[in-house]
Amino acid sequence: MQTNKDPVIQATCRPRETAGPGPSGGTRDIARAGVDARLGWWTDAVEKGGRGDYAAALAALDGVVAGIRAAHGSAAPRGVDAAVLSLCLSTRASLLRQGGRHDRAIGVDGRALAVVADMWPDPESGRRRFDPSRAAVADALVGLAADNLGLLRFGASRRLLERARGLFAGDTGNEDENWLTFSRCRLRWEWVSAELGLYSGDVAAGLVHAEAGAGLVGRLSEHSTVPVRHRVKTELILAAAEAGMGRREDAVARARHVVVTAGQEGLLPLEWAAWSLLSGLGDVSPQEEQRYGHLRATLVGKGMPLRSGDDG
Repeated sequence: MQTNKDPVIQATCRPRETAGPGPSGGTRDIARAGVDARLGWWTDAVEKGGRGDYAAALAALDGVVAGIRAAHGSAAPRGVDAAVLSLCLSTRASLLRQGGRHDRAIGVDGRALAVVADMWPDPESGRRRFDPSRAAVADALVGLAADNLGLLRFGASRRLLERARGLFAGDTGNEDENWLTFSRCRLRWEWVSAELGLYSGDVAAGLVHAEAGAGLVGRLSEHSTVPVRHRVKTELILAAAEAGMGRREDAVARARHVVVTAGQEGLLPLEWAAWSLLSGLGDVSPQEEQRYGHLRATLVGKGMPLRSGDDG
């Protein structure tokens, strides 16, 4: 069983720190590193992306991928290395989606799933077991669902989410015992399920999933540390669902809380997303519009992969 003393779990729970010094020696260091180090470098890249350091995150992901491939030569990576490779690809796709590039992300997520296609985890093996392959398959499926959602392919998105749900079969609680390869994945599933409801017109279902995500974070927070980025994004998803249900005052208050928390924690993409929601609700002052525009320009300068025509 993984605990918060595990270096990999600690890496995911440090919102503004890196997971370590990183592969200073480049591809050769990554190729020689152990599994924990590779997972740590992946989580470091994830945190860079969460702060809006897109170019640095993409470079870090490329380094881990190159190191894993170098370690295996012409042979395809197997086992945990294949899972880490897949997770790196899914993270790259997630960064593309943040810039609205669902059309590019879908191919990357497809590659992520292909890497672990023969490693399908057994849902009956138990959520307590630390299982990177489960995380890799879940992230790829949920990512593909988000890609299809962004391309307005709601049926495909729904089928992919249903397929991913099987990875969490038999869940009855104790989610805090395995954050990285179970609870984190389950939370991402709730996020995209909520977004599917909102975008496809089933707003009530979207709210159910948004509240389920908030409930999961609440239960986990009673026993362990939930990374601040995941807590803030869960609140933002709930604000969007409240807006969809016509609960404007609740949505505005929650989105403004996200703006403050994300700003304090340096989570620029989430702050920008919260300003986007507030702008859509017509609740921003001229000064706040300037902050919104400045934040967008900052993220573009950091390498946010905006769609062609969206870069001003």
